Amino acid sequence: MKHFASAAAAVSGCAAALAGLPAAAQTGPATGDAWQFEFVPYLWLAGIRSDLKLGPLPGNTVSVNASSILQALDFGAMGTLEARKGAWGGLLDVQYVKLGVGNQLAGGLLGGYDVKFEQTIATLAGFYRVVEGPVAIDLLGGVRYVDARTRVDIAPSLRGLGRRIEDSAGSTDALLGVRAIVPVGDKWSLLAHLDAGDGGSSSSWQAIAGASYQYSPTTALKVGYRYLSYKRDDGLLEKAAMGGFYFGAGFKF
Repeated sequence: MKHFASAAAAVSGCAAALAGLPAAAQTGPATGDAWQFEFVPYLWLAGIRSDLKLGPLPGNTVSVNASSILQALDFGAMGTLEARKGAWGGLLDVQYVKLGVGNQLAGGLLGGYDVKFEQTIATLAGFYRVVEGPVAIDLLGGVRYVDARTRVDIAPSLRGLGRRIEDSAGSTDALLGVRAIVPVGDKWSLLAHLDAGDGGSSSSWQAIAGASYQYSPTTALKVGYRYLSYKRDDGLLEKAAMGGFYFGAGFKF
């Protein structure tokens, strides 16, 4: 669990830095008795870089930049549900994407291969608010599940190497995290989030920086930048990193 120890140290260091904010910000956790819920559908325009184990073939890295992600996207659905009661709460974040991208070898002289990604990432975490306003700080703990399905169709022009390679594998990481919410005026607030996890044969980490505009008492508009990276010790897909801007709306009920 060496990766998890490093991740825990990073998260703990971030939490300690946030806890070092002025004492005026540390007024204790909220004491509300009623459950509060927020549902946030969003669109994450994340560029993707994936490292594939294709044996002797060159060009084992497949990339889709953020500007062309909509062209490669076959289907996607993303959303977060958060519940809170007093200082305690939990969240479920689920995203599903299906992408298709081609990769040419030697400018097409050696053919190429087409890659299909089908990926589900689900994060389930509980949190506790250790500091309540004006800067709110939550500590998080939970699990992240990654299911990656990869299919590679190698062009027949590669001298008898024309074939299909398929791989499907899921991994679960225990994670620790910290986030801070900073109000800016009456309508705006800023978000900083960091989490990291380890599952023995897999590891992952995520960072988010965002802003929220309270359009009405029950509706907020959200924008920011999100980066997530994970790797596995086995399988066709060895490592994937995703980063890009997200846009969403939060609905409280």
